[in-house]
Amino acid sequence: MDLTRFSPRTILAVATVSMLVQQAFAYVCQIVMPILADRLAEDFGISPAWLGLYLFLQNVMAIIAALGCGSFILRYGPLRISQLTLLLMGGNLLVIASGQLWLYPLGAILLGAAAVSTPASSHILSRVCPPRLVPVIFSVKQTGVPVGALIGGLLIPFLLGLVFYSATLGTTIRLGPYGAALVTALIVFLVALSLQPIRTHFDDDRDPGQKISFGDIRTTLVMVLRNPSLRDIAFAAFAFGGLQALFSGFFILYLIDGLGYSEIEAGSAFAIASFTAIWARILWGALGGGFVPSRWILAGIGLFSGIAALLMTQFDFTWTLNEIIAVAILFNITALSWHGILLAETARLAPEGQVGGVTGGVLSFTSIAMMIYPALYGLILAATGSYEIGFAIAAIPAFAAFVIFLNPSFPASWFGFCLGLARRLRSLRALARMAALLALGVTFGLVFQALGF
Repeated sequence: MDLTRFSPRTILAVATVSMLVQQAFAYVCQIVMPILADRLAEDFGISPAWLGLYLFLQNVMAIIAALGCGSFILRYGPLRISQLTLLLMGGNLLVIASGQLWLYPLGAILLGAAAVSTPASSHILSRVCPPRLVPVIFSVKQTGVPVGALIGGLLIPFLLGLVFYSATLGTTIRLGPYGAALVTALIVFLVALSLQPIRTHFDDDRDPGQKISFGDIRTTLVMVLRNPSLRDIAFAAFAFGGLQALFSGFFILYLIDGLGYSEIEAGSAFAIASFTAIWARILWGALGGGFVPSRWILAGIGLFSGIAALLMTQFDFTWTLNEIIAVAILFNITALSWHGILLAETARLAPEGQVGGVTGGVLSFTSIAMMIYPALYGLILAATGSYEIGFAIAAIPAFAAFVIFLNPSFPASWFGFCLGLARRLRSLRALARMAALLALGVTFGLVFQALGF
């Protein structure tokens, strides 16, 4: 399709919608395993805590892919890479549909390799988006994650329970977990194919002669860690990405296995909460576009996502489903709504022509968190049977992000920042301010719970 005859505004709209759809179905693939985990564990006769190992393997591969994706994007084009990521994720679903447990680590690796979908889409949008619209457009694109959560939270439980009669086979067919994975894979393959008409336009800057080098991994890491602002962004990606991993990976399992809710109830709660993140992402992007400093927004996300994680530790059988959904909404509008504003800041700080690579470098810290958090959570769950302890521990980095983003970027190391913070806290005024902020957070959490939201 020749898009050159259209206005820049139309091209921007096409790019944004296409990448939103791609992001949505990429996230559908991410949550298939968490939704199916309880049934698969029962079918294989193993503990649901095995999901932590699966997510660990996935994110080991995601770290490698995110750090090394820059040269691949430049050589093959960001649109082609976006299509490839969907094919890899669909391949993971085919592995799940096979019902062969020994193949599941391969599925986790395929899913992890597809982590370059976000750097690829960021590369596309950074080329066609005016600088003043970057926070909003990136936030709109990243609404694909909650849109995907909404689609997956409704679609997968529906497919799980789908029963129909086949006249050809002369029998009743129930899809179950393996059939649900297969049907979802076919849908994802169709989405990948639908992007083909716009490939020529959005890959017109690809360089077939670009050398593929995994030495880019070290270069990308150094670029991120030596830039104080990018380093702060990377920490936020770690702290918030870890919380997102726990919610995406264990919230549904928490409700089903820990609190006795059905798959339909748990999936619906997940979908309803995810829907609110759509508007939160756009709101944070709009505010970050000029009304409020992006660092203040990220600080607020750190504070309230930490509070949401602590509230998750209070769930028991006295809580109604509506109260649980209310906490899940707070979790979603904070810990699952940071992507747009964070990616926009990353694109703004990245050297020209290196947005994809630098974005991959920053998001590699998200992948590190998504590797560490679920693995530790799974170990804690297996050892104690508690779904609460992991969320309490995960709140600590979120509160640390709150402190970091309340301050200007520190030019030296974070260790030096901690020493400087300790010196500032000697001031009674600083201590009073910090105590007031913490009291505000605690009060909000208590009122939130007392009112039954």
